[in-house]
Amino acid sequence: MAGVRPLLVLWCLLLAACQGAPVHEVRSEYSHIKVVDYGSRRALLFVDESGKADVVQTLIDLKQPGRLQHPYARTMMTGLLYPAETTSVLLIGLGGGAFVHFLNRQFPELRLDVVELDPAVVKVAREYFGTIENARTRIFVGDGRDFLQRAAGRYDLILLDAHLHPGAETDKTGHPLSLQTQAFYRSLHERLQPGGAALFNLIARGEERAYIASICRAFAATELLWTPARGNVIVVAQPGPMPDDATLHARARALDGRGDYGFTFDGLLESREAAACPQRPS
Repeated sequence: MAGVRPLLVLWCLLLAACQGAPVHEVRSEYSHIKVVDYGSRRALLFVDESGKADVVQTLIDLKQPGRLQHPYARTMMTGLLYPAETTSVLLIGLGGGAFVHFLNRQFPELRLDVVELDPAVVKVAREYFGTIENARTRIFVGDGRDFLQRAAGRYDLILLDAHLHPGAETDKTGHPLSLQTQAFYRSLHERLQPGGAALFNLIARGEERAYIASICRAFAATELLWTPARGNVIVVAQPGPMPDDATLHARARALDGRGDYGFTFDGLLESREAAACPQRPS
């Protein structure tokens, strides 16, 4: 299974223009990892061995770790609106732990399980980003696909954020082929609570269409959430019917009324569009 590598080219370019202060560097079985500070912001970078650019996997403001810095990360949080009530979340891919910090700070009542393939990433997240377990958050080192097959519990929301360097085991953009099989999608069905949703973070370079089509074939309802620069597209998939527009906006306004997140959930819904799914056989 893949490690977690959201390819955020815009952030790479922005940070490249800044003078970063190196904090830590390590090579693991899966990645060449750097931790770099840009003022109060700390980034976890995966080094592109081609030398073209380092990939920004996580960006956290050390002064406000509970606020999401990446547009794609904020967009992923739209998933909280799709279940009627979200009490349990599975995150496949830890990175530096931005999602963990956000959910622990803003929704401390949630039960959160995190699965990360690379033990070095878990170590870096703990030591340099302050990402730790607590009474309601568990972090597991392992293959997310295997975890889904072994797990006994169910989740209201499953977030999938996994990429590799493009190769024989991925599509051209680095999305693992093992996560695009009908068998894998069936395991998601089995681990979702009734009314639950799965969200997939995809790099949008044109090659994502085949991936989206495979998700469409596996789920009764799908739609797309685009990041502001349209560099990433988040696919929302549910085994049953999705909430209607009025319901989603009502849930968004309710969440917006309970906290200050640095964004609005109602605003995130503006990025929605229907997925162009192939016609299902009758």
